[in-house]
This record gives sequence, C-alpha cells and structure tokens, in this order.
Amino acid sequence: MEKFVSLYDLHWGYERRAGHKVPLHDQKALNVALRFIQDFKPDHVILGGDTLDCGAISHHNHGKPGAVEGFRLLSDANELRAALIEPIEQLRTKSLTYIVGNHEDWLTDLVEQIPALEGIVDVRSMLKLSKKWEIVPIGESKRLGKLIFVHGDQIKGGEHSAKWATVAYEANVRFGHHHTYQVYTKTSSIDSNGHTGIAIPCLCRKGPRYGGGSPNRWVQGFHWGYVGGPNNTFNDYVSVIINGVATINGKSYVG
Repeated sequence: MEKFVSLYDLHWGYERRAGHKVPLHDQKALNVALRFIQDFKPDHVILGGDTLDCGAISHHNHGKPGAVEGFRLLSDANELRAALIEPIEQLRTKSLTYIVGNHEDWLTDLVEQIPALEGIVDVRSMLKLSKKWEIVPIGESKRLGKLIFVHGDQIKGGEHSAKWATVAYEANVRFGHHHTYQVYTKTSSIDSNGHTGIAIPCLCRKGPRYGGGSPNRWVQGFHWGYVGGPNNTFNDYVSVIINGVATINGKSYVG
C-alpha cells in the first residue's frame, strides 16, 4: 500500500478588512497538516486547488483599488513557496500533483487579457515548480488507484455536493472548493462495492469578509490515506482541525 495526502483550499493570500491587510490562509491549520505530513511520510502529495488565492488579480476586485492596496501576486507566490512548496519538495515522494482551482485560473484570464505574460504568469513559473510536479488543468482530474481527485468548482448540488459528485461521476471522487466536510455513498445491484464522494475541508480561515459574518458550513481539515494492494483498493480519512489542533491515531498535531 502507498500513502497519500491531499490538501485543499489553502487560499494563500490576503484581503482588506477594516483597512487592514489580513491573511485569508490559516497558518495554524497549515502547520497541523505539515506536521502530520512529516510523520506520515506520504508517497503522493496532491494540492487540490485554490492553494494560491490570487486575490490581487481577482475579477471581484476590478475597479476597487482600495481592496487590493499593497497586494502583490508575486509576493504571495513567494510566501506560498516558502511555507508549503519547499517543505513538500523536501519529502521523498513518488509523485507531486498541483490541481488548478478556479482561483489559480484567474492567472489564465490575465494572460488572455495580456498575452505577453504567457509563460510568466502561471502556476509552474510563479511557484517555481520542478518537473516532478504534475499540473492538472482546471476541470480535469487526478487518478490515484480507484480514487479520483478534482478541485470541485464543477460540482454542484448546493448543500448536498457530496451526493451530486458521487452520482455525477459514478466513481470514488474527492473534491474541495466547497470548504466543508461531507460524505455520500452509492451502491447498485451491478456494483456491490459502491462509490463514495467526499468533500474535503479547507485550510483557509473560515470567515472571509465577503461572507459578511453570516453562518456557513466551512470546516478546516485535510485528507489522507492508503491506495494499492492486490485489488488496488484504498482506505482514506479526513482529519478535522479545530482551533489549530487535529488528533490522529491518538496523537495531537498542534498548529
């Protein structure tokens, strides 16, 4: 059996709140995941999208210079590389995967507006990703054994996104984007093994300014498990982070 970890929706970047620059990412939550990874020593690491927030070029902020005052896309990318990419690259992994989320896809939008930026403004260039990294374009999937990983922006279903994903993909699909934790299972008379869909929690802060302080279903956490064996089977788990702490196999990981 080989081991894997998937991390979703870190949203490394910043927003303006009451005139102050505050992080969208949660360093404590990320620290919890990284400390587990150091112990677990996965063979495969998957970054599931919206790892880099790209708020500095968001279409939501067009015409609002005050909303991005002092923000720099390259600075965010350099910080993300130091905080996450470099520690992961130091692991002895078999594979590294970066799935492009809808936030990173704003880089593509920018290149379409300014074609001269092609090859400069993209995930691989900005994060200095080596050739070992597989870049999965937005809307496409990464397969690991019988598991399928997607970002999740293409998954609908409202508050029942895990059900929608399982029925639509007819596979064992793991996704983020919705910043929540859900599980749905489906079996049939011709496939007694069934399929599961799991919405993976986020690693960003749970109360962004655009939410206006309203309640939401956001949960912090990450996804890990095992794939392979004689039947190419899998066992996977979601570890929820509460106030910067996750307890896994009797050990507490503190951010």
